[in-house]
Amino acid sequence: MPDGISFPPVNVAGILSAIPAAATTMPPSVTDSGAVGSMTPYARSDHTHASKARKQRITGVSTAVYTWVYPTAFATGVVPICNGIAEDPSANAADSYNVQIEGVPTNTQCTFRIKRQSSGLLLTLLGAISLNPTPGNINLHCLALEP
Repeated sequence: MPDGISFPPVNVAGILSAIPAAATTMPPSVTDSGAVGSMTPYARSDHTHASKARKQRITGVSTAVYTWVYPTAFATGVVPICNGIAEDPSANAADSYNVQIEGVPTNTQCTFRIKRQSSGLLLTLLGAISLNPTPGNINLHCLALEP
């Protein structure tokens, strides 16, 4: 050392142990309102967060009851909030569709009942009856959200 200056020995192992390590578990899912973390491991640049939503567009649905199996199941015991919307791909779509949930959704699937209201109605003494109550060839937009 020049001019008799000396430095204390460096504890390299101590310095290295103080540096946070990369996380080894999947990051938590996205939340509706964020939270400040308190863990010391840092996130790797290629990490992803699990989604709280499952979504899918099912083409060619032509049945009155359709069971949608989510692309990825929710955790056991989670009952998601589900929604289904009918899309009539025909150029001159005159019919209306009612999509409702049948039964209680589970963490793996949701069953939708699809009812077609035809533009051609048969009038009776009891009211109007749709001539084509079963769905045509529709697309079903499905959405399930973790509560």
